[in-house]
Amino acid sequence: MRYGLSVCTLGDYADPGRVADLAQVAEQAGWDGLFVWDHLGFAFGMPSGDPWVTLGAVAQATSRLRIGPAVTPLPRRRPQVVANAVTSLDLLSHGPLTRVATPRT
Repeated sequence: MRYGLSVCTLGDYADPGRVADLAQVAEQAGWDGLFVWDHLGFAFGMPSGDPWVTLGAVAQATSRLRIGPAVTPLPRRRPQVVANAVTSLDLLSHGPLTRVATPRT
């Protein structure tokens, strides 16, 4: 069985550096993965972090964690931008990027 963390990039975890620190601790503790929310809704009065930038920071801070978005709302994003982000992140992380299926709407 594998275990992973799901991180909401709102509030304190809007800071990619803080999520990268959490990822390092998780990796050292034996966790298998870390996934971040990719929701486009905003929480008013609360900071909101970009999931792809956050995953890039996690990729640089860790060496074996599987990483990826927990959900990616493709109908609300430009496919070519998501494809570029995924490809770049996969190269940056040396391949532990995990594809997560997104239901069609």
